[in-house]
Amino acid sequence: MLTIANRRECFFDDYLLDTQRTTATRQVHKPVRGPVLMVLDKPWEGNNVYFPCAIYAQGWWKLYYVCQHGSERYVGYAESADGLHWERPDLGLVDFRGDTHNNFILSMQQLKEFDFAGFDNMSVTYDDNPACPEDERYKMACMWYGHAALIMLMSSDGIHFTKSRVLTDDGAFDSANRVFWSQAHQQYFCYFRGEHDQAPGGDVMDRSFTDAVANALYDPERFLMREPGDGTASFMRDVRVMTSPDGIRWTPQQLIKTTGNDYQLYTNGVFPYPRAPHLLVAFPMRYVERKSWTPAYDELCGREDRLIRMNKMARFGLAISDGLFMCSRDGLQFTKYDEAILPPPPENPNGFVYGDGQAAPALIEVPAAIPGAESEYMLILRENFRSVVSPNQLVGYTIRKDGFVSLHAAGDPVEAVTKPFIYDGSRLYMNLQTSARGSVVVTLTGAEESVTSCAMFGNATDKRIRFEDDGAVARLAGKPVTLTLQMTDCDVYAIRFGE
Repeated sequence: MLTIANRRECFFDDYLLDTQRTTATRQVHKPVRGPVLMVLDKPWEGNNVYFPCAIYAQGWWKLYYVCQHGSERYVGYAESADGLHWERPDLGLVDFRGDTHNNFILSMQQLKEFDFAGFDNMSVTYDDNPACPEDERYKMACMWYGHAALIMLMSSDGIHFTKSRVLTDDGAFDSANRVFWSQAHQQYFCYFRGEHDQAPGGDVMDRSFTDAVANALYDPERFLMREPGDGTASFMRDVRVMTSPDGIRWTPQQLIKTTGNDYQLYTNGVFPYPRAPHLLVAFPMRYVERKSWTPAYDELCGREDRLIRMNKMARFGLAISDGLFMCSRDGLQFTKYDEAILPPPPENPNGFVYGDGQAAPALIEVPAAIPGAESEYMLILRENFRSVVSPNQLVGYTIRKDGFVSLHAAGDPVEAVTKPFIYDGSRLYMNLQTSARGSVVVTLTGAEESVTSCAMFGNATDKRIRFEDDGAVARLAGKPVTLTLQMTDCDVYAIRFGE
C-alpha cells in the first residue's frame, strides 16, 4: 500500500499510476528560452566555460563556473538576489596574468598548494544537514588530476575553500560531479562519471573512442572516420552513485539504472526537486558523436568554425549534445526520457555543438512573463561553448512548476487511474492545464464510498478540486483509496492532498 501523506506527487514517473488501466499518455514539455543572464566576456573568462552550478544559500543565489585558458583552469563566482540579475564581485583572490581584479575564487596554482596536479571540473552544493559543521556548509566536488580521484573541498562562506577528503579514486570524473545531502532520504548522495562497454548492436554514434584513437582514425582531408581495427577500445560515458550517512563513509559505487536507451550521459545534474524533495530530478547532458562528416554538416550552422574546432580534436566538430530529464525516488533507479527536454537552440553560428544542453543543476523561481500569473521555474544553460566568434553566455530557460512531464489528453477522453494509496488532508489540489473546452473529472474511491468532482478546468499549479461532497475528502483520509482522472484536452502534472 502506498502512503503519500500530504506530499506533492508529480507524474514524472509511474510510481502512483496503475499503468494497465491508464490510457492517458505521457508528455515531455520543453523549457522556453528566455533572457541572457550573463555574457561571459571578461578577459579572464575566455571561450571555454564549463559546468555552471547555481545554489541558493544564506539569502543569495550563488553561481560557480570553470574557465579554461589552455591547460590552466579557474573557478569563477557570481551572485544574485533574484537569480535573474547577476553580479561578478571583484574578489581580489586570484592572480590572472598579473591582475587580481576578477571574480575568481580558485586557480590551479592555488590548488597545487593542496598537493594538486590540477583540476578539470567542479560542482558546488550547500549542505543543509543539521549535523553539518558550519565550516563545511559549502561542498565542492572536483576532479583531482595527478591522482585521478574525486575529492571534496569545503567552505563556510562559499568563497574560501580548503582541502577536504578523497571521495573515491575509482571512476572517470571528467564531468560535473555532485555531492549533496538529501533531507528526505537522510543521507548524502555522490554522483560521478564512469564508463562501461556498449552492449552488442548499439549505434556507433552512441559510443566513443579515446581521443588519441579517435584522432588517429580521423582523416581530416576527407572528413571521415576510418573503420577501427580489431581491438580498438570504445566506451560509454555513464553515471555512478555512492551514498553516505555522514559524508565520510561511503558505500561502494553502483551504476545507476535507467529506463530507455543506453545513451552517453556526460553530466548527471542530480538534485532534490524543490517542490517535492523526496524526488531527485536530473538534467544530464547527452553526448552524441557521429563518426564522419556528412553533407548534413555542410548544411549545419557554423561550418567553418566547426572545421576549426576539428583541427584541435575530431570530436570537437563531430559531436553534438543536448539535455535529457530523469527522476528517481531512491537515487539508484531513474526514469529517463529519451526525448530531449533541452534540445540545441535554433541554428545560429554558435549552435548545434558539443556543449549544448548543459544546465546548472538548480531550479530558480522567477516571475511569470504575464503580470499576475503564477511564478515559474528557470534553468540556467550555458551557450556558445568553444565558439571562435562569440563569448560564452548563460541563458535562462523557463517552464511551469512541475511542468517537465505530464499526463496528457488530446481531444478524445482518456483516463488515468492510480494504485491504491493512503493520504492525509481534507482537500485535493492539482497542477493542471486545460483548453477552453477541456476538463478533468476526478473520482476518489474508497472501500465504502466514492465521490466525484465537477468538471474542473483552468491553468494553475495548485488548483483546488471541488467535489460534489467536499467533506468526503476528509472522511476518506487515512483510508485506502484510488483516484481516477477522466481527462479531455488537458495536461495534469501533479497532485497533493492538504488542508
